Amino acid sequence: MTRLQLRTYPVRRDWPSVETRRLRWDDLPTTVRTAVQERTGPVLGAQAMTSGNNNALAARLHTASGEIFVKGLPRSHPQIRAQQWEADLGVKVAPIGPRLLWDVEAGGWSLLGFEYIAGRQASYAPGSPDLLLLAQTLTELGERPLPAVALEPVEWRWAEHVDDPADLERFAGDTLVHTDLNPANVLITKKRSHLVDWAWAGRGAVWLDAALAVIWLLTSELHTPASAEAWAATMPAWHQAPARSLDVFAAANAAKWSGIAEHEEWAQGLCHAARLWAAHRSR
Repeated sequence: MTRLQLRTYPVRRDWPSVETRRLRWDDLPTTVRTAVQERTGPVLGAQAMTSGNNNALAARLHTASGEIFVKGLPRSHPQIRAQQWEADLGVKVAPIGPRLLWDVEAGGWSLLGFEYIAGRQASYAPGSPDLLLLAQTLTELGERPLPAVALEPVEWRWAEHVDDPADLERFAGDTLVHTDLNPANVLITKKRSHLVDWAWAGRGAVWLDAALAVIWLLTSELHTPASAEAWAATMPAWHQAPARSLDVFAAANAAKWSGIAEHEEWAQGLCHAARLWAAHRSR
């Protein structure tokens, strides 16, 4: 019996995610804002974040003691489990990711408060110095011991998109992987890059994040598959991926994003990029 057959897979949690109407800080019930301010002190101002669509609240709070990033969902929201997994990772991802400061439940809401990282969104353009910082961060993540958190195995996310179910084992592993390397989730500061939004994190093969980043690089339409793979090859983890595993993974992502793009306009760029990479790997 293979390791895959021995695994217990959770309820499916896959793209496309449930789009959520974004609220402002002042839209929250008074009881919720009061519970947060018991942790932060008075909120002097709030700036709504525009990126992402998985949180009902995503805001930068200005307080007397400093700035905090807060995100949250109603407890009844379908994505609440993903937020709880992100909370469980908490301080374990710092400084690669922002440190969790507090976790508040009040008025039917669940809110997470993180240290605010004053960085800019990464550029994935060819030659961008941000790519070096991202490669360093992904290498650091891959070398970390698996945290003592109940992490989902990520390989099942491609279960519908491989011809041979045994191929899913190629994606399995015991490394903490982020899996959502949208450049909006990579913040650049003077010293390093930081990965934010860990709701899609799980455990998988050490090379998965590098491979998923290849697809994101190709969405810029400035990279070629060869140049994107050359960047990935600067990371030791890339060289742990058998060529056949990369071939299968590229094909699975092309199938996955093609299916999503049939119904989601926002996925068109990822669909094109994934198909481009799969065609390159199949030569």
